[in-house]
Amino acid sequence: MADDTTKFWKLIDDIRVAMLTTETADGLESRPMSAYVDKDTSSIWFITRLDSGKTDEIKDDAHVNLAFADAKANRYVSVTGTARVVRDPAKTKALWNPFAEAWLPEGPEAPTTGLIHVTPAHATFWDSPSGVLQMIRVAAANLTQSPPKTDEVKHVTL
Repeated sequence: MADDTTKFWKLIDDIRVAMLTTETADGLESRPMSAYVDKDTSSIWFITRLDSGKTDEIKDDAHVNLAFADAKANRYVSVTGTARVVRDPAKTKALWNPFAEAWLPEGPEAPTTGLIHVTPAHATFWDSPSGVLQMIRVAAANLTQSPPKTDEVKHVTL
């Protein structure tokens, strides 16, 4: 299980962008966000505008889902956990980069800039071969008319 937990943190650190899903009055809503992974504290951080819809949704229901996908490498991760909105200019500044600057030109110390802190509770990941090996599996499945053998889906409690 420890190896699966280590692999989970490595997978999401390598992917870097997650679809953050929150619950709105009309149902679920997802949006792409740059993820800042801190495996040492078992945390995933997102820089955000504090006056956005997603921060209001997190105040109402802190349960979230994060979906990470790297289609080229055939790696996918789904994470459930709890989220909270944080105003911490020092932490925001530590995570700051040109991508954050593009979306939040007022800077990391602005009163409208904050963080979403996610504490993962459970993850499911699929990490299958890509490239030539995957093509061979698909070709074999087409020839035998049976689904390709895939790697085992891993479930990790964090």
